[in-house]
Amino acid sequence: MLKIFSDLKSADELLYEDVVTACKADDDGTWFITKTFGEIKQVAQFIQAHSWEVDMAKLQPRFTSYEWTLLTSLLQTNKPTKLEAREQQCKTAAQKTERFVKHWLDTNETRKQIAEMQSRIKRRKLKSDMQEEWEKLQKIFI
Repeated sequence: MLKIFSDLKSADELLYEDVVTACKADDDGTWFITKTFGEIKQVAQFIQAHSWEVDMAKLQPRFTSYEWTLLTSLLQTNKPTKLEAREQQCKTAAQKTERFVKHWLDTNETRKQIAEMQSRIKRRKLKSDMQEEWEKLQKIFI
C-alpha cells in the first residue's frame, strides 16, 4: 500500500475513508491508486499461479479502476519492455495520487471552516427571517 494511505489509515480510519471517497469522486479511472506496482505485480503472479482457484469477480472490488486495469494488463503479457512502461505509469499515478491527497488534507481544515461559517450564516439568516415574519404578524394586529 502506498505509504501515505497506510499512514493515514493507521492514524485515522474515518479520515482515510473521506480521502478515498474524495479521490474516487475526482478520478476518471486514470490515476487513483492505493497500491504500489510491486504489490499489483505480486497479485498478478499469484493469480497466474492459482488461476483455477481465484474468482476474479470477488477480487475486483478490492482494487481501484486504475489498479484493476493495470492488473489485467499484467495478466495478459509479461514482456520486459511493457512491464517497465507499466511500472512507470504506476509511479506517475502514485505521484499524482499523493499530490492530490496532500492537497486535500491541507485544504481539509479550510473546507471545515468554510462549512462552519456557512452554517452560521444560515442560522443567522433563519433568525432574521423569523424576526421579519414576527414583525409582519405584529402589523396585522395593530
